Amino acid sequence: MINNIGIIGGTGKMGTAFKNAFEGIGLKVSVSDERSPDKEDYILDNCDWIILSVPIDQTVSVYNRIKNNISKEQIFSDFTSVKSILSDQVKDCEFEFISCHPLFGPLNNFNGQNIVTIPVNASEKHIYIDKIFEKLDLKITQLKDFEEHDRYMSLIQGMTHFSHVCFTTAMKKMNLDLDKIMDICSPIYQSNISFSSRITGGDENLYTNIIMDNPINKEVIDMYLDTSKEISSLVDNKDYESFKKNFIENRKYLKKHMPSMIEQSNFLVDKMAEFKSSQAPRKRTKNKE
Repeated sequence: MINNIGIIGGTGKMGTAFKNAFEGIGLKVSVSDERSPDKEDYILDNCDWIILSVPIDQTVSVYNRIKNNISKEQIFSDFTSVKSILSDQVKDCEFEFISCHPLFGPLNNFNGQNIVTIPVNASEKHIYIDKIFEKLDLKITQLKDFEEHDRYMSLIQGMTHFSHVCFTTAMKKMNLDLDKIMDICSPIYQSNISFSSRITGGDENLYTNIIMDNPINKEVIDMYLDTSKEISSLVDNKDYESFKKNFIENRKYLKKHMPSMIEQSNFLVDKMAEFKSSQAPRKRTKNKE
């Protein structure tokens, strides 16, 4: 049974979001950060579930500092976005270790959001964590190990974030009038810029570590770049038939999920249109003679 939770690094944005969520379902939560070693000691001595929620580049050092003070009666979880950095450190852990990855930012409401769990060293206590996440209306997906997690994240996060960084950098190099781009863009194209802006406006340390620290990302990004060159060569050679053939093959690959994905995108485009129309109109830009 989990009655009290300790979040090491719990004063950051994600730690605070989970503290509020846990307290909202009646759990007692203690938090610590690098300025409160006494609170960290309290968490290690008293909490049923200890959660490590620190930046990716601090995860290994903090874990190594605290691991010998976690008892077999406690449950430990990390919330880091890159799991393989802990592979060597967790081989001999004797306490229950359920690694977790919330696939969302610091929200006020977790309803319908996704979280991944990985049973590194699990026993019957694992079910208590699942029950807490279910009370928060989180959608739980269990993966078998760190390698599987990082391989999926190399697509979901690594390649996706990399492509947004490339898109924004290329757009910057084009040096077009950004106000005019926003005026011309229909909602579907503006949504792509919006998602790239969301990444660009986020924590540069987080996104740098997500892209740099997952060891599988190099392989996947290289594949992405090779694929871009292949598609680019079709354009260079005006190979219409091969380009259309690849388009159709992609459609077949996505066939199972395509109807629901199109429905979701239609919803987002409609919402983007509503948002755009609600904004105060800017003065139209005119070409200078």
